[in-house]
Amino acid sequence: MEFKIIKKTPLYKAFSELGKRIVLPDGIFYWSGRAKKEAELIGTIGAAFGYENDFIDGGRSEWVPCYLEDIKNYTQNLEITDVVPYASIAGLPEIREVWKKWIVKKSFYDENTDKEKINKLKKYITTPLITSGVTNGIFLTCAMFLNHNDYIISPNKRWGNYDNIITKFLNAKIKSFDFFKNNKFSIQGLRDSIIEISDVQEKIVLIFNFPNNPTGYVPTWEEAENIIEVLREAQNSTGKTIVVLVDDAYEPYVYKDEVMNRSIFYNLQQLDQNIIPIKLDGITKELLMYGGRIGFVTMGLKPKWVKNDDELEILKSEINNKLEGVNRSTISNCNHLYQAITYKIFTEKGMDKIISTREKVRLLLKARYEKINAELTKIDSPDISIDPNSGGFFLFVNINPKKIKASEFADYLLRKYKVGVIPIEKEDANINGIRIAYCSIDLKQIPEFIKRINSALNDF
Repeated sequence: MEFKIIKKTPLYKAFSELGKRIVLPDGIFYWSGRAKKEAELIGTIGAAFGYENDFIDGGRSEWVPCYLEDIKNYTQNLEITDVVPYASIAGLPEIREVWKKWIVKKSFYDENTDKEKINKLKKYITTPLITSGVTNGIFLTCAMFLNHNDYIISPNKRWGNYDNIITKFLNAKIKSFDFFKNNKFSIQGLRDSIIEISDVQEKIVLIFNFPNNPTGYVPTWEEAENIIEVLREAQNSTGKTIVVLVDDAYEPYVYKDEVMNRSIFYNLQQLDQNIIPIKLDGITKELLMYGGRIGFVTMGLKPKWVKNDDELEILKSEINNKLEGVNRSTISNCNHLYQAITYKIFTEKGMDKIISTREKVRLLLKARYEKINAELTKIDSPDISIDPNSGGFFLFVNINPKKIKASEFADYLLRKYKVGVIPIEKEDANINGIRIAYCSIDLKQIPEFIKRINSALNDF
């Protein structure tokens, strides 16, 4: 988009610098829109789909977005007071408290052997603030910690909207490092980036997203400990505060036993160093309510910051006040209906029931994950490679840029083979490949999907 016409109008002259800078790039929405019109097999949609009878007992044989079966009940039986009124600026107090308990539940700490960790988690995290989806939570926290031209550290393969929020909206900068080295998380890349930023900035800010969009990467327990050790060493040696934004949008969807089955937030929260984790999660993927737009922001605090419990409560109140200030000045408050639905599901069905009903979807996606990785190994080509992937909704296929640009390949796939994917090209970051959203491809279609990609590769 070049904006040739609007630049000539008085409207453009009246824009703020932000208004002039912001743009919706030709990313997921562009390729998804084209795929809907041109593709026969679509791997662009970042929402889990399936035949209803695969995950709902007594369901139909229709292809629909995956959902929890209880949703149908509560959309018909809500009181008008659960639907019409404004919600509180920070969200309905009852669902905020429930979500805090949910965060404790998701830690998988053992109540017998991990009592100290559980108590520290319950006591030293804030009550989650409700935002308009995880995206809004990312914006809110980035705005809270990044001035113009400040740096935030991120692996080079990341959700494209990070760049739009951070660089276009907030006019901050992203210090990238190569995500992988020898098919593992690049610990040296992370360490070098932290050293570089610590030399020019009084704080160090990072953002992690596991399972990752677009690669599906989840750290092994060893890799996670290496990441944490790098942060610990950096904080000890520099004395500078480290803020870690933890994007947990795909948190429950892990398909291998040897990788982390919980958010890295919990490991960071237990540290005594001034390494501040901020958990960003929500109902979008966790409860399979994509249009609900209910996210949560939860900060991990440190015991040494306060002298007693009274000071701790005052600190939490002050943090909440600042976060509410951002909500009030941007979105005002969030969708009351979906907060009410979420609360009823938790209180009437319970957390264990939520996990068990969602497990059908997780296993559905796990089968697709296993199938698509198996099919990709059948492609005998030196011009592609698959990034490590163990969870989430996606995987990433690297393509030799000397052979073809990713956008040209995606366009060719659509036109000749009627297959839709998301191309990602960043020449300066040495990225050239396609993201495949296997979450929205039926298991039986995966062999044909990969067969057509292989045929397209052979055409060049």
